Amino acid sequence: MPGVGAPLVTGRRIVALWFPYWAGETTQIPHDKTQSFALIERSKNAQRLVGLTPLAAQQGLSLGLSLADARALLPDLQTAMAEPMEAAARLQKCAYWLQRYTPWVGHNPPSDASHGENTDYGLLLDVSGCAHLFGGERALLADMQARFLKRGITAHAAMAGTVGAAWGLVRFGSTAKAKPQAWRQIIVPEGQEAEAVLPLPPAALRLSGGHIDLCQRLGLATINDLAGFARRELTCRFGPAPVLRLEQALGQAGESLNPCLPPPRFLVRHNLAHGVTQMEALAQLIADLCTRLAAQLERASHGAQRLDLALTRSDNAVLALSLPLAHPCADGAHMARLFEERLSRLSRGVDAGYGIEQLALAASRTAPIAQPQETMGAFEDGPRSKRRAVPIAALGSLYDRLVSRLGAQVVVRPVPYASYIPERAVKLVPVLAPDTQATNKQDLSASLPDPATRPLFMLCAPEPIEVIAEIPEGAPYRFRWRRVLHEITAAYGPERISPEWWAGLTGDTPAHHNRQTRDYYRLEDTQGHRFWVYRDGLYDRETTQPRWFMHGVFP
Repeated sequence: MPGVGAPLVTGRRIVALWFPYWAGETTQIPHDKTQSFALIERSKNAQRLVGLTPLAAQQGLSLGLSLADARALLPDLQTAMAEPMEAAARLQKCAYWLQRYTPWVGHNPPSDASHGENTDYGLLLDVSGCAHLFGGERALLADMQARFLKRGITAHAAMAGTVGAAWGLVRFGSTAKAKPQAWRQIIVPEGQEAEAVLPLPPAALRLSGGHIDLCQRLGLATINDLAGFARRELTCRFGPAPVLRLEQALGQAGESLNPCLPPPRFLVRHNLAHGVTQMEALAQLIADLCTRLAAQLERASHGAQRLDLALTRSDNAVLALSLPLAHPCADGAHMARLFEERLSRLSRGVDAGYGIEQLALAASRTAPIAQPQETMGAFEDGPRSKRRAVPIAALGSLYDRLVSRLGAQVVVRPVPYASYIPERAVKLVPVLAPDTQATNKQDLSASLPDPATRPLFMLCAPEPIEVIAEIPEGAPYRFRWRRVLHEITAAYGPERISPEWWAGLTGDTPAHHNRQTRDYYRLEDTQGHRFWVYRDGLYDRETTQPRWFMHGVFP
């Protein structure tokens, strides 16, 4: 095909749903469903139809028709004033309901057309990798069909590999002239978007009214006629928009799909009559928002784990700032302090422009908290009679402030790790990282060795010692460590720990100093000191001269 390049096969599968009679079929205005019904709206000193029922469409009415012409065709037409905001709200609820098929449900992409924006109701679903859960692509669309027909809603669907192709096919497909109440399904195999889209009219590319009129004057009846010209010629004649729409429909240019996300449960806003540019006033406004948000969280017994702040300037530019929290927090003063520290540490400061006119603060991720919160076993300094328990939330607040000053990757905490190698049994993770081992902590603790066999103080790295033993594979009765000679009176062991032979197969290179078998002993000297030492390597099997190391000290 001239002018058509190879599409980018990405594996995406997009479903476009189009509801041609959404406003008329979902309205709550009482009317006789056996008669024609239309919704009207005043536009340019005339009342025009903006919503129809399928019966009215069968009798020759169309959207955009003036009420006078509609009365001439159907004198007994039922009418009512349209409520576009309510129709849009119902479509939003439908988008949430469609998340049963995929979490990625969005509204129609922005259109270049300047007319029909309030009467074209549709949704887009990215069902990549989801169709097999419903028995295939055709079964998925059939399930949608049954559910919409049960509610008396006419819906057409098209599935393709691009947003532009699915949008155009569902409205201008080969079966577009079917009966109004007929369910239309169009499924384009992957990589065949060009064959399906090129026969469609130019309006299927979401072009503006001026571009569509120009195509009609030039005799360009299909998208194939447009694609026959070189991209440079099309850009010179039509501008860059039609070329971009053509490449998006054919899969030669990417196009994102913005999902419909429900509003956060915990959200506070503040609108200003005049823009604010001073940082002191902005910090006070943010502190007030934090106090209001904390009150909402406390009433619901929830704590914020992530805060999202949006500052809207007078030129509609939005400044966004997110704060993850180490512990669920419902303390407004702590939230305000974190935002103040973060804003003060921005390298370029806050570009308020001509002023911040709107502030919005949301807790995008929360978790339940108990009231009162649990306490740690540690106590604050002071006389025993005045000691009080330090709450766990205080430790989380400390983590948050350290992260705000030092960085998220610097402040770490130890977590158990499934390894019998002592120095690998614990690893350090950022304090803000999710606790991925919460589900298997019980299984992990069941496989851990007896804590009594492990020293309270373990060296950062094993230190070599000089040992004298009665037999090569026996326990030492004398050793020298850090130039001090120790006479052994009691020895317990050995506890044999083999190397992790699978580490090399999985690409995980252990950080310990060698990969030989270890025999650990618990030793006690004449002074009552207790040590944890090991012999590295099996005698005559792994080495002829095994070495000894000090690994820890018991209390």
